[in-house]
Amino acid sequence: MPKFWGNNKFNGTVKELLLTIVGTTVSIVLTFGTSAWLENKEQEQARRMLAMTIINDIDQSLTVIRNRAYIEERGRAVTNYLVHNIDRLESISDDTLFIFFNYITSCAFNTAEEFKKTNENIFNSSQESWRTLNDRKFLNNVMDFYNARNTLEKQSEEWIYFQKPVTKKEEYQMIMENDELANRESFIPLCRSLLQSKRVSNYVLNSGKRTDLYKSILAFADMNEENKFLMNISEEDMENFKNNTYMTVRPVKDKQLIGTWEAVLTDGQQSIKYEFRKDHTFTTRQSYNWKHQIFQGTMVQIVTMQGTWSIEGDSLVKNYDSNKCKMELDDKDVTYLSEYADQIAVMKDELCGEKGKQGLMNQLAQNKRKAQGTNIDKTGTRLELTEPGSHAVHYIRK
Repeated sequence: MPKFWGNNKFNGTVKELLLTIVGTTVSIVLTFGTSAWLENKEQEQARRMLAMTIINDIDQSLTVIRNRAYIEERGRAVTNYLVHNIDRLESISDDTLFIFFNYITSCAFNTAEEFKKTNENIFNSSQESWRTLNDRKFLNNVMDFYNARNTLEKQSEEWIYFQKPVTKKEEYQMIMENDELANRESFIPLCRSLLQSKRVSNYVLNSGKRTDLYKSILAFADMNEENKFLMNISEEDMENFKNNTYMTVRPVKDKQLIGTWEAVLTDGQQSIKYEFRKDHTFTTRQSYNWKHQIFQGTMVQIVTMQGTWSIEGDSLVKNYDSNKCKMELDDKDVTYLSEYADQIAVMKDELCGEKGKQGLMNQLAQNKRKAQGTNIDKTGTRLELTEPGSHAVHYIRK
């Protein structure tokens, strides 16, 4: 120990100086150490978030492919069933016939889901993403999957075995020009003719080639489990991620549906309201606002329909009772010149007269049953209903 340490003259000064130096040093170490720790933690959080985003994107893509494989399998089975029962199509339900029609046509009732490319684009275009992930095996797995998915999409568009037997032009003629889907009397002969055609037969025979391609992509499900292992991500982590960042599918239960729901629509031209009751009956009131240059004001077409409902799996199934359907027209605020009276009369007939009512009855005669996918939020106050090939409509509990 230095001699002056015991000297009272220097003792207090030196101690104070040393304590100041030590305190400053500790403060610097703590500041930079804490900053580095926080930075590393933020980097790890960013890494995990990006990894979970990509893993979830792969899972969602695999779900799309499973659905396509299911549609393929169901369409092939229904077509084979109809071929073996071609002489009794008149006794087969519309639902079954439309499964066949959707299976062989190109666009009108297309239920195939699309892949979301946003996450793939971020993954491929951002060098920061690669630096953040920083795991070669994980990166290779993800690139292999996206390459395989893109190959599937390209083959779906270009490979002859994926081409539908009925072209878009023919489908347009069937629906828009020849009205062959307007009623069963014309639709059944159309189905019979298609079932007997060589191109439909070959499309079914080549179903296995399409199915094999789907299976080759679905094999990546095991790889995605490896991705979770590589990035130290648990199933609980993924569940929390999806609950916090995505609207997960929560099929509605019977008791959750009971009540009044009103659609959230932004165009201001229509409104939709449902009342679902405990006895599994429902009433829907739909209104449409019509404007035209030949009159002032707004004609409001009001359609009220009733029926029964049930929850089947994750779908709401509604069966309409055509005897309990009503159409009304509210035109109390409409004014027009007398020279337009005949045109106004025709318009009213189309909206709510015999012509309009007959059109509604024809629609119900073709398909009184409607199935919609359900999704309800955690609060039970917001409901999403989705029909195949249509955008979801959101409803608020009233």
